[in-house]
Amino acid sequence: MKLIVAGIKYPLQEALQGATLRNLYVLKMQTGIVLKTIRDTFKGMEAARQQAEKEGREVDPLDFVENEEGLLALQAMVWLCKKHAGESSRDGGPLGVGDAADFPMSQIGFETEDAEAPKPDPTEARTDSDPGAALPALEPSNT
Repeated sequence: MKLIVAGIKYPLQEALQGATLRNLYVLKMQTGIVLKTIRDTFKGMEAARQQAEKEGREVDPLDFVENEEGLLALQAMVWLCKKHAGESSRDGGPLGVGDAADFPMSQIGFETEDAEAPKPDPTEARTDSDPGAALPALEPSNT
């Protein structure tokens, strides 16, 4: 899954897994959010999406930020992704948690990898080889 902020795609899972202890400490002190909170909030969002799909209705992305925990979790995701990407603040200094979340909601979104993308069928004939190409001649063996 990718987090999209202002048109830039960030690998969310890699950013969360690559969070340093220092970043996690700063995040906890400034927002009260820890990785478990982000994970639980994200799982709740995914469960709501799956339920909506079962019921044949559209998912409202604003449900994710309906409460303080969801807002803080999204802010934490954005900050960790930007830190992981090595970004700095607008003035060139260290990127603060507040700096990372200073974007309109319309510029923040998620992109999922298509789990149902067709996989190649191993029983299908290959079409990328040249049928007119001759195979190399085999040397006779002296056995």
